[in-house]
Amino acid sequence: MIPATSFVRSGDADIAYKVVGEGDRDLLVAFPLLSNVEVFFELAENADFVERLAKLGRVILYDKRGTGMSERTTGPVEIEQHSDDLIAVLDAAGSSRAVLLGWFDGGATCLVTAARHPGRVESVVADEVLAVGRPADGFPWGFSPRFGEAAVRAMMELGWGKAAAVRMMVPEWAGDARLIDWVTRYERLSSTPSGAARMLKDAADLDIRAYLQEVAAPVLVIHDVDYPGVPVEPFEWIAEHLPGGRLKLVHRQVAAPLMLPSDDLLDEIEEFLVGTRSGGTRELVAAVFTDVVGSTAGLAESGDQRWSHLLAAHRESVRRSLARFGGREVNTAGDGFLACFALPSSALRFAQDAVAEAGEIGLSLRAGVHCGEVLVRDDDLVGIAVHVAARVAALAGSGEVFATDTVRVLVDGSGLRFKPAGEHALKGVPGDWSLFRLAGAAS
Repeated sequence: MIPATSFVRSGDADIAYKVVGEGDRDLLVAFPLLSNVEVFFELAENADFVERLAKLGRVILYDKRGTGMSERTTGPVEIEQHSDDLIAVLDAAGSSRAVLLGWFDGGATCLVTAARHPGRVESVVADEVLAVGRPADGFPWGFSPRFGEAAVRAMMELGWGKAAAVRMMVPEWAGDARLIDWVTRYERLSSTPSGAARMLKDAADLDIRAYLQEVAAPVLVIHDVDYPGVPVEPFEWIAEHLPGGRLKLVHRQVAAPLMLPSDDLLDEIEEFLVGTRSGGTRELVAAVFTDVVGSTAGLAESGDQRWSHLLAAHRESVRRSLARFGGREVNTAGDGFLACFALPSSALRFAQDAVAEAGEIGLSLRAGVHCGEVLVRDDDLVGIAVHVAARVAALAGSGEVFATDTVRVLVDGSGLRFKPAGEHALKGVPGDWSLFRLAGAAS
């Protein structure tokens, strides 16, 4: 459920904010450039980010003046005004002291706030923050006028609200309909085209150098060295000019780090605040996806009642096999199962047993097996490994168990035998995958 949005009056503007979770520590998130606190939560990755962040304390998120659900403006906004708005949000949320987490110009606002209101700021995480938006005397970095002109042209000419800028700067997202749909909605509900151009110009015009020496709070400066076209020197500079600054260079390889937070970033935040790197709730599992072949035809042929009895018997059989091989049922959708195992050999033996048992009661079952790291959310598994197992199962035929080459290599020496099943493209998963058919009885 998306948490409720509240509003606070700051000067002559209404500022929208949300509060998530509870705890002794408050963490305020300052978004880069544009945002919409409602649409942000519509993307599962962002909801997961906030959920894990909430394990560290109460999370406060807000739309800055000029964007999202906050007051829209028609002129430039000084960073001091953004800082005043941030303090107004903290006051409205009942926060006397908070950790400030900010990206790009949002991080600049956090640093300025720490300088202007030292008693209100416990520490700052400044991700991809520049001290000056454009190259200047003593600071030869920043975004060049050429970059600014290209970005504005993409927004204004190619079409704001159509993910034009993202398609240009992050081409690997272009083929992901889910992400593109979210980006287009995020753009449209964050700003108008002219408002987006104005926000970008405000960010390019920033110069917070005069505030840096006044920041008494500890600051973690983060830069992704794999972020294309962005050198490390400006982040070294800002860390050196902060009394309590510390630079952390990471290799996140996130396509759009200013839009999509990563688990690695959360690891850095957690270590900075509490000294641990729990990795969230991630596990390495062998995932098995099963599916009844021809279920629609079977229902039409046997009728509702008999089919329901067959499915009930099938579910009981699958659960017996799960217990036998030490697996855990994750969820059941229709006639299919998603299960996970600690060992890929156990997953394969379960799949083989489930297929055989289904055949005994007149059902044709197929299964796909893959091993990978997943995110555990409540009792569910989330991650590419789950999608791979489902896609592999869809390629198997009646009575077949297909596995990825990852699984085959991991069970070498187990007595399980395989036959090549060819190279396949898995829908929604990058690259070509070598698949193998489980062959013969497992010894």
